[in-house]
Amino acid sequence: MILVVNGSPQPQGNLHRMLEKIARGTGKPYEMVHLSKLTIGPCMGCVACAPTNVCVQSDDMAPLYDRIVAADALIVGGAIYFGRLNALTHTFLERLYPLRHRLPRTMGKLAAGVCVGAMDAEKGIQEIIEFLEKYFYYRMVGSVYFNSVTPPCFVCGFGDTCQYGAPAMMMSPEEFARFKVTPELFRRFEDFPEVAAACESLSRDLAAAIDALPEH
Repeated sequence: MILVVNGSPQPQGNLHRMLEKIARGTGKPYEMVHLSKLTIGPCMGCVACAPTNVCVQSDDMAPLYDRIVAADALIVGGAIYFGRLNALTHTFLERLYPLRHRLPRTMGKLAAGVCVGAMDAEKGIQEIIEFLEKYFYYRMVGSVYFNSVTPPCFVCGFGDTCQYGAPAMMMSPEEFARFKVTPELFRRFEDFPEVAAACESLSRDLAAAIDALPEH
């Protein structure tokens, strides 16, 4: 089973659809966890998990630990907010901490990363990879990212008039004076063949890596 973690709160957004495409394309059973529907607090830094590899906090992360360890592969999807990996995704990765003590329970397990942002999505991928590979000893199969160039200012209702939003920041005064938010500005990953192909390639690589596991 593949455990897919969706760190975006946007239902059926680019990240959600990319994760679905990748997981479904493997042909393997999968389960998707939507972090926006869970209550997961930050790591408290108490290190009380060290003797048992079990977090002492009683929140929605608690039942995820066994599913994470049991999964054939973990796919972590995150979104970019303010040029950084968003809090939902970062908190999930932070809370993996109990699994790394002494003999990490995720040592050598398969993982993949997916990230979407208006821009800087590659930075989010790098953070996901660093967490999973460096701190939790996952074996990264691959990653995919998509820069939609669609800032929240396009949906807030003030994107073409606000002097402090992303369009005004990125455009010259003359360009911004002519700017209007129009439907074609909302980019979908499906409209970019190279991104769709990268998702399909990751699906194949994940399927092959799972088939090569000793228990398969």
